[in-house]
Amino acid sequence: MTRIDTEQFFTKELNVNSFHSDLKGKLSIPSVFYFFQEIAWEHATLHGFGYDDLKTQNQFWVLSRIHLTADNLPSWTEPFRLSTWPSGIDGPFALRDFVITNNKGKQVARATSSWLIIDAQTRRPKRPDGFRDKMPVCDSIRATATNAPRIDNIQGNLICETNHTVGVCDIDVNGHINNTRYIEWAVNSIPIGDYKSKTICQVDVNFLSEGFCSDICNHKTEDMGEGFRKTTITRVSDSKDLALVRIATH
Repeated sequence: MTRIDTEQFFTKELNVNSFHSDLKGKLSIPSVFYFFQEIAWEHATLHGFGYDDLKTQNQFWVLSRIHLTADNLPSWTEPFRLSTWPSGIDGPFALRDFVITNNKGKQVARATSSWLIIDAQTRRPKRPDGFRDKMPVCDSIRATATNAPRIDNIQGNLICETNHTVGVCDIDVNGHINNTRYIEWAVNSIPIGDYKSKTICQVDVNFLSEGFCSDICNHKTEDMGEGFRKTTITRVSDSKDLALVRIATH
């Protein structure tokens, strides 16, 4: 991505604060997704297809899939740049890409995401065509080689399993579990010794269904081989899978 290309997109200068850092003093993976969520909302709002704009039509955005690759994320106190842009339409999905660049100008994280517009009453997806003209789409430059993939829900070797009761702090303004919580729960399945000795280099997430306050969720993490682990988050009451999170470490 050239300097001229970057200037066409929405870019923010940010810093790694203490509450964005993990136990190794690096920008944490959940914090990366917090920043993605916030800048996506801000950019969409600037162009008239953000939260408030959809709310007038009784609709809201939900993140359906995301794919992240990362290498040597910035450390506590370090500045970095986060850029984002709508990168196309794929059927019902509106695509959005992200790039994190460190203070030396090197790209250290790249991501692509697939979003759906949901009708607030029916909870059914709607095509983004009504807002397409407002999206400053650039599909000639992509942060990643492919769109965020569908994760195959195949079984691996069980690593750990736990239950969690969803609390009020897990719920966002749309009344369901905030997408970043699923990523937190999956990262928390990594033993502290492994977390200290290894680095998360890839995260894929498929958000499958809404979860709500007081739901009891089962988190089952499996070893998928070749450095990958998958966490399946399932609502206990109806055995409905809410999200799949696949993490690779090296």
